[in-house]
Amino acid sequence: RMQSSPAMPPTWPLLFLLAVHGVCALVRPTALKTETLAGHLPRRHALLSRTAARPFSAAASAQVGRASVAMSSDAEPLNVDVAVIGGGPAGYTMAALLAEKHGHSVVLVDPDPEAAWPNNYGSWLEEWETVSKRMAYPELLSECVAKRWDVTDCFFGGSFGTEFEERTRLDRAYVQVNRAELKRVLKSKLAKASECTVVQASLRARCVAPNVFDANLAHDAGGSDLTLSSGQRVRAKLVVDATGFESKMVARESLAAAGLWKDSTPGYQIAYGFTCDTRGHDPYAAEAMTLFDYRTDHITDAEWQKDAVDRPTFMYAMPQGQNADGSWRIFFEETSLVGRGKRRLEFSELKRRAERRLEHLGIEVVPGSISEKEYCYIPMGGLLPDASQRVIAVGGAAATVHPSTGYQLCRMLTSSTDLAATVSAELARPNFSPDTASAAAYQTLWPRKSRLQRDFQVFGGEFLGMQPVDNLRGFFAAFFMQEMDVWGGFLAGWPGLPGNENHESWYKRLQFGLGIFVRFPPQVAFALMYYAVAFSLEFGPALLRSFASPLFGEDEEETAGVKETRLRRRQVYVDGDLDAKFEVKQMLGEFESSDAVFPKDTAVTEQSELASTVADKAKADDADELETQAPTKVGAS
Repeated sequence: RMQSSPAMPPTWPLLFLLAVHGVCALVRPTALKTETLAGHLPRRHALLSRTAARPFSAAASAQVGRASVAMSSDAEPLNVDVAVIGGGPAGYTMAALLAEKHGHSVVLVDPDPEAAWPNNYGSWLEEWETVSKRMAYPELLSECVAKRWDVTDCFFGGSFGTEFEERTRLDRAYVQVNRAELKRVLKSKLAKASECTVVQASLRARCVAPNVFDANLAHDAGGSDLTLSSGQRVRAKLVVDATGFESKMVARESLAAAGLWKDSTPGYQIAYGFTCDTRGHDPYAAEAMTLFDYRTDHITDAEWQKDAVDRPTFMYAMPQGQNADGSWRIFFEETSLVGRGKRRLEFSELKRRAERRLEHLGIEVVPGSISEKEYCYIPMGGLLPDASQRVIAVGGAAATVHPSTGYQLCRMLTSSTDLAATVSAELARPNFSPDTASAAAYQTLWPRKSRLQRDFQVFGGEFLGMQPVDNLRGFFAAFFMQEMDVWGGFLAGWPGLPGNENHESWYKRLQFGLGIFVRFPPQVAFALMYYAVAFSLEFGPALLRSFASPLFGEDEEETAGVKETRLRRRQVYVDGDLDAKFEVKQMLGEFESSDAVFPKDTAVTEQSELASTVADKAKADDADELETQAPTKVGAS
C-alpha cells in the first residue's frame, strides 16, 4: 500500500480553509497588532531531569581527557569566548564543536561531569548517517550505535476494518544510540581542544526582564559576566544555554512575533519505560523495532477502555537480543504521544497499561530482571525563544524538539552544527558585537522558512493531542501509506535531514497535506477539517500561513540584511535624527561669516559641535559595522 501512487488530490479542502481564513480576518482583524511579549521547549527520549546540581567538592571533580575541570576560585575570572551552560548532549555537542572543530576557548558548565546520561535515544538509521557525515564525526556510526534493526513495525488494528493482528512493516532501518559512547566521544573531542575547561557547577540565574537576570549573570557591551554555583567567575563573549526547554535564562518571543492570537502552550510527551528479560516476545518481532502499537484489545474493563480510547497510548519496543537461557532482553515504553491538562497521562497509568498489555500478549517478564526504568517527560510545541536576547539557546532551550513527534536528538545535532559555524564566524569578526552575534545565531536557528514549517508541525501536534485512539490509528495508517521520503521527511522536519525537502516550502507542505488527506477514513478527514477551523479561530491564521504563504505576502527565502535592520533599529535611539543635526551644523557654519550681524550663541555652538562629533562618529561606526557585518548564509565565515 505504501508504494501505491496517490490519486490527484481534491482542492476543496484548501478552498474551505481559505474561506475559514476570511472569517478569521473578520472576527479578529487587529489581534496580531495588539498582542505583546510573552514567553517555549523540547523525542525520543528525554528523561525527567535529574537534580540540577550537586554540592561542589574536590573529590567529585575529574579530568575530562585533557580538558580540565575547574575548581572554585576567588582569583581572576576565567576568560573565554563562549560559556556553554548545561551538561546534556546539547551542551557537550556545542562545546565540542566550538572548541575542537572551530578552535575557540570554551567553558562548559556541567553540574555532574561524570554522571551517565539516562536518556534512551532512538533514531532512523538514515538520519543518524546524515548527522555523522554533516558533523564529520564518523564515530557516531562506528562507536555510538547500540543496536540496529533493519525494519520497523507498527500496529494500528482495531479501527476502520483493520484486524488487531495486522502488522504494518516499514522497510526502514532504526537504531538505538549508545548514550554512554556518545558522551565519551564528545568528551574526547573536548580533550583534543587546546582551550576547553569543564566546570562542575551550575549557573543560578533567572531572566526577569529582557536581558536582565536576578543574579549571577550580567551583560555589557563586550560580553557577559557569570558567577557559578562553585564560586568560579567567568567572563565570556557569548553565553549558550543548553539547560533544556524549561530554562530559567531563556525568554520567549511575543505572540505578535509568533503570529498568534493566543499563547500556544507546550504539550507533553509522557512515557514509562523499562528494560527487562522476557519469556517470549511475539508479536514484537526480534528483527524489528516496534515504533507504534496503538491496539487496545488488552483492556476489557468498560471504564478503563473509555479512558484508553480518550487518552490513547502506544507501546514502543526495542528487542535487544536473546540471552543464554533463552529469554529475551527488550526495552519497552508505554507512551502518550502528546497531551496537556486532562489529556496528559500519569506515569502510574502508563505503567499499569504496559503491564496489562504484556500480560495480554503472553509476554512474561522474568522476576527481578527489570532495569533502566525511564520516566520520559518531553515538552513539545510552545513559543520560540525571543530572538532579541543575548543568551543563545540550543537544543531543547531553542525549541528544536519536533512539535508533532517529540524527536529531538538528530535535530539538535544538526542545528548545533550550523549554529556553531555561525557563532564561530561572528567571533572572528574584527569588530565583534555580542548583540549582532546572538542575532545571527537566532537567524541561523529559526529563519523565516523554518518558522513557517514549524507552524505546520505545531498544528499537527495540537491535532494529534486532541484525537481519540480510532482517529490516531486511521491517521498513522494513512501517514505511512505515503512515500518513505515524504513521511520520513515529516518525522525529521529539520533542514539538512533526509526528506526535509518535501516539507520546507509552502507548496510541498500543501502537497503533503492533501496527499495524506485523501487517504484518511472519512471520520479522520472530518476531524482534521473541524480542528483546522477551531485552531484557526482560536490561534489565528498560522496554519494557513504555513501552507498558503503567498496569500499572506510571506517570503520564505532568507531576509537579507537582518543585522543591518537590527543595528539601524537600535542606532536610531543613539543617534536621533542625523539629518536635523547636520542641518544645524550647516546653518551654524553659514552664520560664522557674519558674526557682526548675528553674534554666535556660545551654548548653541558648543551643543552643535558635540552633536556634530557624535553624528560623525555614529555615521562612521554605522558604515563600518554595516560593511563588515553583511548577512551571511548558515555556516559561512
